[in-house]
Amino acid sequence: MIILLGQRGEEASEADESGYLASASDLMVGLLFVFIIMVVILSQRVEEASNPDKPPLGSIVGEIGQKMRESGLPVEIDPAAGVITLPADTLFPVGVAVLSSDGEIALNRARAAINEILPCYIYSERHKRPNCPPNPEEVEIETILIEGHTDSKPLQKDLYTNWHLGLDRARAVYERLTVGPMLQYSNERQLGVVGISSYADKRPNKVDPHNDAKNRRVELRFVLAFKQDIGKRASKVESIGGKLQDSIDRK
Repeated sequence: MIILLGQRGEEASEADESGYLASASDLMVGLLFVFIIMVVILSQRVEEASNPDKPPLGSIVGEIGQKMRESGLPVEIDPAAGVITLPADTLFPVGVAVLSSDGEIALNRARAAINEILPCYIYSERHKRPNCPPNPEEVEIETILIEGHTDSKPLQKDLYTNWHLGLDRARAVYERLTVGPMLQYSNERQLGVVGISSYADKRPNKVDPHNDAKNRRVELRFVLAFKQDIGKRASKVESIGGKLQDSIDRK
């Protein structure tokens, strides 16, 4: 009887030890899984940081801005911010929201120029254009916001203020640029791409904030959709998770 109890005790001890080892093994696999996910995310960030000269936003805005320059419109390009600045004094008389004849001509030329490249980055259009530049990340433009800015000199014509002037100038540029196909451009959510806003004098030119001529401007602000990049990260994580699960199942 004593011998039988000893054997059962040894068997119980071995079972406890086996269960402990199994739990420890599962814990280590779980920690390894978390560690690998962190490595994937970190490596993606390092890869992005190692290519600072080729961010998708800067590349697209640079291409579009250069097209506008070639058309004769003296724009300023800020690739990091994703902004193309149109000097309002080139397009409008001071204090007026109606385009000058030279402004109309300049925007007509700019519209024709950017429509050579813009559709390549619009969801509803890019698959129809076989001759577009390489776009391995399948980057798309989510929104183009046309923003009206004014100087800080008070403008009060009854209830008409700098807020209205900025918005009306943005709308005048919108109406000129969207003549033709651009008005039909849509993003993946089937929403229009181009919109307008006004900031009056609340966002002065950051380089020379006291320069009225530079503060009177209309800006095109580009916002990209990075859905493909997120999908690639998720795919990597799912692949690693599948391999880990297979190794667990084989145990």
